[in-house]
Amino acid sequence: MTAPALIVTGATGGLGPAVVSRLAERGDRLLLTGRDKARLAELGKEYDVETLATDVSDPAGAREAAEAALAAFGRIDGLVHLVGGFRAGPYFLMDPAAYEGMLRDNFLSAVTATQALLPHLTDGGRLVYFSTPLADEPMPALSAYAASKAALVAWVRSIAHELKRGGVHANVVSMTMADTPQKRRERPDLDTDHMVAPELVARVVAFLTSAESDGLYGSVVPVLGRFEFTSELSGRPPR
Repeated sequence: MTAPALIVTGATGGLGPAVVSRLAERGDRLLLTGRDKARLAELGKEYDVETLATDVSDPAGAREAAEAALAAFGRIDGLVHLVGGFRAGPYFLMDPAAYEGMLRDNFLSAVTATQALLPHLTDGGRLVYFSTPLADEPMPALSAYAASKAALVAWVRSIAHELKRGGVHANVVSMTMADTPQKRRERPDLDTDHMVAPELVARVVAFLTSAESDGLYGSVVPVLGRFEFTSELSGRPPR
């Protein structure tokens, strides 16, 4: 049986190494994309996978990635779309460009990447995207981020109905902040117990890109670790 050929976009981000490691260990043939050429080269050498420095939020860059995957593997079996951005702040201090940027990074990049590879996707193809519980329960000062992720989820749930007729699975992983060394350096004040280990996310990505997830179309799979919304009204959690 031929190993799956997957495109992993945004592979140089915090989740990239864990996801790439898990899929490469399984024997998948991978094309990693991102804008950090040096970091891509490191990942390519470490995991013996194909790489391409390009911006898939640009339709031309997305088409370039699809063409590179076809040239390397002769087929495309799926997409793991790790591209995303984060911006926080009170809405009255954020100009429209901030909202446009979040929509481009978290929603439109998924649209362009998917449209580029969809004509080449094999029957039974797998598409995996990433959201947050804030898409359902937005918090103060996160309006741009939450709205862009909510748009992504609605879009995936819609296209899943169209794509399942061709045997293609489109699903979402909903996760909280990944527990990476960079995040720990940036936010030493945070309770890391509420972060989620990238390795746990990678396991679910492996599941969603395998035949084990044949029954899922347009699902939102929560991988939240010990994260929880709290309120002073609820009191302390029971031990």
